[in-house]
Amino acid sequence: MLILFTGLITSCEQDTTEGVSSVTNYPVITLNGDKVVFVEVGETYDDQGAKSTEGGTEIETKTTFDNGDFYGKSGVDANTADFYTVNYSATNQDGFDGNASRRVIVAHTGDLINSIEGLYTSSVQRAPSFTPLAKYNNLEYVIISKTGNNTYAITNAIGGYYSLGRGYGNNYAAKGAIITANNISGNDFSITGANIPGFGLDIDIIDFIVNPGDKSITYTGTGSFGNGTFKVQLTQIQF
Repeated sequence: MLILFTGLITSCEQDTTEGVSSVTNYPVITLNGDKVVFVEVGETYDDQGAKSTEGGTEIETKTTFDNGDFYGKSGVDANTADFYTVNYSATNQDGFDGNASRRVIVAHTGDLINSIEGLYTSSVQRAPSFTPLAKYNNLEYVIISKTGNNTYAITNAIGGYYSLGRGYGNNYAAKGAIITANNISGNDFSITGANIPGFGLDIDIIDFIVNPGDKSITYTGTGSFGNGTFKVQLTQIQF
């Protein structure tokens, strides 16, 4: 009886594992070109695509486009300054997915004499001490874009303190401020308020100073909440 019982166990084990073992090669996606691409407003953007392989054999790559982060234009609208994402995906024969993406940044570089447009890195210090901290230094990126003859929009009125520095995302960017340049060289600006949707908090921009010599803009963002004053330094990126 013991011999018979042992044989039954062995037989069951063989039946349940037979033919189950297999090798799955997950999709590997390689971008053609750079992971981050900078495009001047008005230029043509041609996506370079990506190559997907499964175990060394090329398979189909699907490409999709997110809407712009701040202004919602579909695809990559090279006429609208914004941050865009191109997504690549592939599925192997076993149904497993692979994904990759490319960041496309569209902006126009103004000379800070006739135009304050540009792509900027940002450094922010917060009240009450205004102590510089590494996590809020050289944040990437803030865009200032032209909306009219002498009006501009800014993607973040406090330089990305929450959205970039703390990594909360675009719902915590201070949005909606419009900058009217009455006289750029005289640092004469009129600026409407911004709002942080994720908190429902309002921000005002004051002391807006443009320095074309070192390609920088400084200002203060103020909100009616605890320690709600932010000193912002923007440095224009040349690309």
